[in-house]
Amino acid sequence: MWFDNQRPFWYATLLLICVAAFFLTALISQGIFERVPHVDDEAAYLFQAQVFATGRLSVPTPPYPESYWSPFVLDYQGQRFGKYPPGYPLLLSLGVRAGQPWVVNALLASLTLWLVAHLGREIYSPAAGLLAATLGLTCPVFLAESSSLLSHPTSLFFTTLFLWAFAKLIRETGSQSRYAALVGLAWGWLIITRPYDAIGASLPFALYGLARGLRGDRAMLSQGAIATAIALLFGLSLSAYWYWLIRDFANPYGLVWPYDRPGFGPNVGLKGYTLATGLSYVRYNLNALASGFLGWPGYLNIIFLWLPFVFRPHDRWNYLLLAGFASVVNLHLTYWYYGGHDAGYPRYYYAALPMLLLLTARGIEVLSLALQRLSYRARRFFEQGASRMIPPLARLAVYLILIALTLYNGLFSLPMRLSPFQGKSGITAAPLQVVRDAGMTNVLVFVADYEYWFDFAVFFSANSPTLDSDVVYAIYQNEQQARGVTGLYPHRRCYVQRQNRLLPCPF
Repeated sequence: MWFDNQRPFWYATLLLICVAAFFLTALISQGIFERVPHVDDEAAYLFQAQVFATGRLSVPTPPYPESYWSPFVLDYQGQRFGKYPPGYPLLLSLGVRAGQPWVVNALLASLTLWLVAHLGREIYSPAAGLLAATLGLTCPVFLAESSSLLSHPTSLFFTTLFLWAFAKLIRETGSQSRYAALVGLAWGWLIITRPYDAIGASLPFALYGLARGLRGDRAMLSQGAIATAIALLFGLSLSAYWYWLIRDFANPYGLVWPYDRPGFGPNVGLKGYTLATGLSYVRYNLNALASGFLGWPGYLNIIFLWLPFVFRPHDRWNYLLLAGFASVVNLHLTYWYYGGHDAGYPRYYYAALPMLLLLTARGIEVLSLALQRLSYRARRFFEQGASRMIPPLARLAVYLILIALTLYNGLFSLPMRLSPFQGKSGITAAPLQVVRDAGMTNVLVFVADYEYWFDFAVFFSANSPTLDSDVVYAIYQNEQQARGVTGLYPHRRCYVQRQNRLLPCPF
């Protein structure tokens, strides 16, 4: 492409893309998500981040723990903590300390696109890298996840960092140890964030590095050992973290649902889990991905990502990226839950997003180059003046199609795919505004409109983990329970919030 060697233009364009990603996610997190948890996973992540922000790993279980309940926040042996690995909550705690938790995922979104572009530049071309970042900026699931409080943006960032550092490791000769350490760091943080993603996304690249080493590349073996050792240290720290919490090296998922573990069998999953069920989930998820990956119409979403195998069949990175995607898909086949779809994309396949973006960008690039070569051959059939315009027009046609698809996404797909997140499960920030508008501090508020966990979700996240914030929210269950909770706060005024109205406690 004409700007392949125009580094200032390339970096300026990439910076603009990254800044746009931050502001878009900031707008969506406020306008759609209202910067509050909408699923129980988010509530658990935010709770643990709040705990970490206090400098602790857990907090004591409060009296009447059922009065301040969220599904994936556990009370075990007198301690309260989130069930998930600590990698993402540790980063999220920085946002908690700053008073803006949403900023963490917004920043990670920008940094991820920066890395995607540099990875594309490293393995393909500057044009492919920049195009992959642009596709990411418009990708519905990327914008949705980056605007949420879920752990997937952290996983995506460290997956992309792993891929970029790995690409540098196998190409650079003078600074391999630095990149090996970076591979290990990214791999390790993936382990303590989403262990399944860490295995699935890294496996083909680890095997490729091992194969190179066994074929005689001793430097690759030594650098691979460095990366693996660093990653294993993170893995050991995860086991130590879980052991400190539950006195067991296994994860705490089974404390919530005893059947929540990988594998197949009658005791795995809610009603047992078989390979046939898993394969049906894979078909379901792949069909959703194929028709919703970029927000384009139908299977146009995936048509370009196969073109690198047609026009550049000998490029090893095509196969490495495809193997990485396949590895993520196949590993999640062994988990009993299909994972759900966010903005038309399977949430459990989110770590494979940079692989799909890069293959798609490369496909668009090689198609453009192929049309350009074809148009040069066709020039002899046209008059000399007109023939000079044929190659630029051929390339322009590809990018006009791309612009049209992007406009379709922005005008039709993106609004449709983001709208379900607004008020999801009936959760909005509006109930918190009731107390704020009243200007109340040092109060205890019982939430009377409670039937399911999501009725208390926004209140749960507004509490401090030690239940000593200016406003403490509690679930109203019955008068006896309410009197007991009230006795814990003798110096606070007590109110009942019902249908967004505050009434003095009658007990």
